[in-house]
Amino acid sequence: MEKRTKQLILGDRIIWVVVVLLSLVSLIEVYSSIGKAAYDHGWNVYATVFKHVAIVIGSYVAMIAISHVPFKMFSGMSRLGFWLCIVMMAVMFVISIYGKFSGVTDGHAASRWIDIPIIGQFQPSEIAKFILLIFLARQISKYRDSLMELSTFKKLMAPVLFIAIFIFPENFSTAALVFLSCLVLMFVGGVNKKYILWTILLAVALVGIFLLFTFVFDIPIFRSETWVNRIQDWLNDDKDAITQTNIAKIAIASGGITGVGIGNTVQGRYLNESHTDFIYSVITEELGLIVVLLLIALYVIFFIRCMIISKNCDSLFGQLTVAGLGFLIFLQALVNMGVATGYLPVTGQTLPLISYGGTSYVLTCCAIGVILSVSNHNKKIKLAQQQEVKTEQTETEDNNTENNTENESDN
Repeated sequence: MEKRTKQLILGDRIIWVVVVLLSLVSLIEVYSSIGKAAYDHGWNVYATVFKHVAIVIGSYVAMIAISHVPFKMFSGMSRLGFWLCIVMMAVMFVISIYGKFSGVTDGHAASRWIDIPIIGQFQPSEIAKFILLIFLARQISKYRDSLMELSTFKKLMAPVLFIAIFIFPENFSTAALVFLSCLVLMFVGGVNKKYILWTILLAVALVGIFLLFTFVFDIPIFRSETWVNRIQDWLNDDKDAITQTNIAKIAIASGGITGVGIGNTVQGRYLNESHTDFIYSVITEELGLIVVLLLIALYVIFFIRCMIISKNCDSLFGQLTVAGLGFLIFLQALVNMGVATGYLPVTGQTLPLISYGGTSYVLTCCAIGVILSVSNHNKKIKLAQQQEVKTEQTETEDNNTENNTENESDN
């Protein structure tokens, strides 16, 4: 039984422990925080919780299956995946533009989802951000001998810009996370730092121009009205204002050191996205500061293990893939916590492996499956090296024994 489990569960054991612990927190806190969303949308609480359990189980199956795939296969698969993402994001972009200018939508609702029969809603931007990082790792590895050249930088930035521009109209925060993660991956991969710096400066300038049009001239661009309202709420110093950020802060403050207990959240009943965007606040209120610090430690451990796996890989593609995926998951966790604590404006980013959500949860586990695949490769290489050393030692000992025998015979 133990042998079969080892054959099934591949890769870094510490990452597995982190994933399982975060999933347990997810199952408890989604059940505890789903009440308001169920009431608002007319959901059955137990049916919704069972759906989340099914999502978690399905995500584990996907993660285990992907961890058994040789990681080098993801290089070729990412190329096909990238073009499929371009098609999906282009379709969503057209739907968004059509809805905006035809009056089908009022400009406030985001066209982020594709409805698939039986499966339900699917969010293309979630798969696009992970596929893009794997594809970018492939491209950096491919052009490793010319990373200081401008022509190479343009080739690397082109797919990043395509995906980011398609995501941007309906999900600014995801576009920003993807863009930043790709720049960090380029930096780690050895791309010319000068071009990366100029890209950052240009991006800051464009964001400044965008804010100028939305704040000063009051010109709506895509979902700019929603973005402006979120920033204004974030900048609002009125502690008595009834905003999602203030309620989230009250929930965190109410938790104290040990929390009010599982299922006893009060402020969570007033948070619109208590089971997704603001689940960190509910966890803090119910479980307290000590548990939350342990939760943060789990994300830090996950990130550190990813960096160790990346460093130990003998393939540049493997190194960059693990570094990129690990950084994106860790960064998303930090952003979600930053929103809940009021350090960042509301972004709509979920807390990885904890928040309720099918697409996000499944694809995060798929990304971790890729990381585990690289980790499994590292283990195989290490075992092969150890076996080679043992073989050499055995041969040396045999030779020494033969020499000693011959010497004794001569004597």
